[in-house]
Amino acid sequence: MAHRSPDLRYCRLSRSLALASARPRLLRLSLALAFRAEGGQFRSGTAREIVRRRLGVVVGAYSYGACFEPGLFQRNTVVGRYVSVGPGVRTYVRNHPHQTLSTHPFFFNSGLGLVAEDTVPFGRLEIGHDAWIGCNVVVTPGCRRIGVGAVIAAGTIVTRNVPDFAVVGGAPAELLCYRFSKELKQAILASRWWERPPEQLRPSLPWLTSPLPSHPSVYGPLLRSIGPPHT
Repeated sequence: MAHRSPDLRYCRLSRSLALASARPRLLRLSLALAFRAEGGQFRSGTAREIVRRRLGVVVGAYSYGACFEPGLFQRNTVVGRYVSVGPGVRTYVRNHPHQTLSTHPFFFNSGLGLVAEDTVPFGRLEIGHDAWIGCNVVVTPGCRRIGVGAVIAAGTIVTRNVPDFAVVGGAPAELLCYRFSKELKQAILASRWWERPPEQLRPSLPWLTSPLPSHPSVYGPLLRSIGPPHT
């Protein structure tokens, strides 16, 4: 078992569930049992170990949703902390080739037994902390990063990178607006509040559950006060 995060929970059967998940028929059952024993998707350390090992997907603490559903997120997808992923979201990190004679996976996927090595490499997708991805979003290989605090409207097809705190929607995705001013965005990124567990953020609930003030003299001290644990 990899290094155990203090933000997550691990039950007595953690190692056994991780080993059992190697059998395809037991993958979903192992995830379900891990969720039940370890407080659900927000906090299950074993479930995160399973999807990392078996699916090649890294999921940060307190994130939840389709990122745990086998087959929806391709390998080399990294999900930050506190990310909300709606049902039916799919990510793709490699395309079929279109300049070769055939586009069929027989001719680029070594797992199908015809070619010795993959001829189309997997890319990588990073989903930033506290992003919110609505239901049935499709992220294509043209997107390598969804920014911190970004919001993706339901049904969107994301074909390129999404900036921090951007709100995008449509097919293909278009920028609709930014959630905050440039100064406030910089202050939030500097705070790195997502490095704290929810329990440590309890004193800041009035700010986390209400619209942020627009003036730096107010939000500056606030965000510094709820910054990462080591500050």
